Amino acid sequence: SSSSSSSSTRLRHHRLVRSSSSSTRRRRRRLVAVASSSSASDASFEDALRAAANRAIDAHVESGDRVGIGHGAMTSMALDRIHERLNDESLTDVAVVPTGTLAAKEAAIAGVPIQSSDFAKVVDVTILEPDEVSCGEGWDDDDAVVDGVVAIVGRAQKPVQPNLPLTREVLDKSRKVILLTDALQDAIGPIGGSVPVAIVAGADAWEECAEELDDLLLGDAEVWRRGAEEGANPRGGKVPYVSPDGSHTIVDLIFENPLTKRRWDDGFVLFGKPASAYQVAEEVSGVDGVLCHGVVTSADAVVVAAGVGNAGDGAARGPREITVKKR
Repeated sequence: SSSSSSSSTRLRHHRLVRSSSSSTRRRRRRLVAVASSSSASDASFEDALRAAANRAIDAHVESGDRVGIGHGAMTSMALDRIHERLNDESLTDVAVVPTGTLAAKEAAIAGVPIQSSDFAKVVDVTILEPDEVSCGEGWDDDDAVVDGVVAIVGRAQKPVQPNLPLTREVLDKSRKVILLTDALQDAIGPIGGSVPVAIVAGADAWEECAEELDDLLLGDAEVWRRGAEEGANPRGGKVPYVSPDGSHTIVDLIFENPLTKRRWDDGFVLFGKPASAYQVAEEVSGVDGVLCHGVVTSADAVVVAAGVGNAGDGAARGPREITVKKR
């Protein structure tokens, strides 16, 4: 149809994705809560990260637990903490359930027992290190309890692409979810930017799904398929990414103002109006061919290593946890 052809043309001619460096992601994050000391006489940046990671394990992991684990600097430190506590027997019978191959590799390096999600009926607690996390407009730095949390996972494409379906599977099995992030900054703006989405990988199926997403988000976001290498064109370049099992590919929904080429001031926009991450997740999930997305809208606590960036008064605090109210 002419509508399908027009959508396909738009999809082919979107500009090259500008891959965000970790430092850019950090500047953009709207970060919330657990602080590690940053005074001149106190620990280094790495020590601040480790203190927050240790806090997550010490407060939320018990003997016998199956622990879902993502990958990243802080989750790697959390794995080190599990290893230490298994060695000194303050924890026993703990195994981690990786959300992808990189998380599994980090767990193996740390010497922590691994259990596949296939054999874990229930995950007691999952610990992830999102690309971006927010506790919403109602966040108060003096309040240790918030109404809700939203986060984005799966933006990083190297050293390996994320396994979004496995991450979602582990999250769905989890009794508790703890989010780690690496800085405490003043609120910069609403959560937004790019959202990775796993969709069916068939030759025609992926394009039909991508075109439907493109139509849904027309004027609000661009749809880019990931290539095997970063910097591919909007259709994934010469070698579009396909998961090792052939089940899915990944597209990025890039929520940017087409005039300024910057993320929307309101974070997310749908149908030309400001939208929440919850609305984006709901609309995207309803598209035929979408398997899952990188929006996390449910967590029990957020742990942030503060004392870096524009930390304000939080710089002098030790590890401090922000709890999410149960609805």
